Amino acid sequence: MHSGMTLSAPPSVLFAAVDPGGAAAILPVAQMLAGRGGRAAILDHGFLGRNATDELIRLAPPDGDPGAWLEACGISCVCFGTSLADHLPLALARSAQSLGLPVVCILDNWMNYRVRLEMDGGPLFVPDVYAVMDDKARDEALAEGVPASCLQVTGHPGLAGLAREISEATAPRRRDLRMRLGLGVPPRQLIAFIGEPVARDQGTDSRTPGWRGYTERDVLALLCGQLQPMAGTVDLAILPHPRDDLVELEALWQSLRGNLGGGIVRDFGGRQVVLAADRVAGMASILLYEAWLQAKPVISLQPGLVRDDLAAAVRRPGIGLVTRRDLAPEAIAGWLAAGQWEKPADCLRHGAAPALLAELIQHLAERAHGEA
Repeated sequence: MHSGMTLSAPPSVLFAAVDPGGAAAILPVAQMLAGRGGRAAILDHGFLGRNATDELIRLAPPDGDPGAWLEACGISCVCFGTSLADHLPLALARSAQSLGLPVVCILDNWMNYRVRLEMDGGPLFVPDVYAVMDDKARDEALAEGVPASCLQVTGHPGLAGLAREISEATAPRRRDLRMRLGLGVPPRQLIAFIGEPVARDQGTDSRTPGWRGYTERDVLALLCGQLQPMAGTVDLAILPHPRDDLVELEALWQSLRGNLGGGIVRDFGGRQVVLAADRVAGMASILLYEAWLQAKPVISLQPGLVRDDLAAAVRRPGIGLVTRRDLAPEAIAGWLAAGQWEKPADCLRHGAAPALLAELIQHLAERAHGEA
């Protein structure tokens, strides 16, 4: 708090995030700030707007000049998550900086560190703090030309509860969840497959900007084909992405499943199922990283990959990465034979992230409010 200064009201911090990943990273920080008596205002827009809780102030998006809107709302600091398609959070961040307000950007994934800050076609935006998840993210951001002055390793606030959930995922609880799922009931193994709407987001061929070199159809076909010899002993739980078309995904699964047991999981969270699973497969989802933090055998299937960023995002000791279809059988066989290893320590850093970021943001907001 300011020493020797009385403020008429605490400063307001605007939190803005459109995409699911950004919202998941930012919401715990906003809730922590509000719980400590801070004024946390949510931009009522996108995924964060739809999922914010009642203790947070909601602000309708500006319909005119973002800078004038920020001033009218009495905002003292902006905290935002990046988006590949919606540029409103970045526009608000640029306007805030032009007004002399502090800006914090919270990163939620291990890729495109610099591109996120120039996605709107403007010059590289350098926030006061670019909060990144771990040393890997910091080093890779530096390599992409993000200035060291703004980078701060804070942990991933969206993963703050994971350490507790891992400790609570006892064998009886995991068995109970499998019973409720009706999948992977012992002695059958439970394999979780993390879905992503690749065809919808990055297209089906190289004519689409961002083309990955594969689609979810290619990946699921590859996995189902390799699992056929084990159909009598495993179940495949397909975890849909929030943007997946469930009717299309169900049709895809039915066309590829062969003799496999399993299906699309509709009434359970992805993290719950990953905690209960024996091993996890997917493409580039952050749930693969969550599974890695749990020391589960993890494989990233990206056959035909043409983007280095999607390989870097999942590259960790212990995560199998398949980018060539001809190498998939051997890699999948190794993944199916792998056991667990010692859990990484990063969960503890993530657990401390909301409080660390809330304190940092509150300090920046109070300083800006006092100078106003």
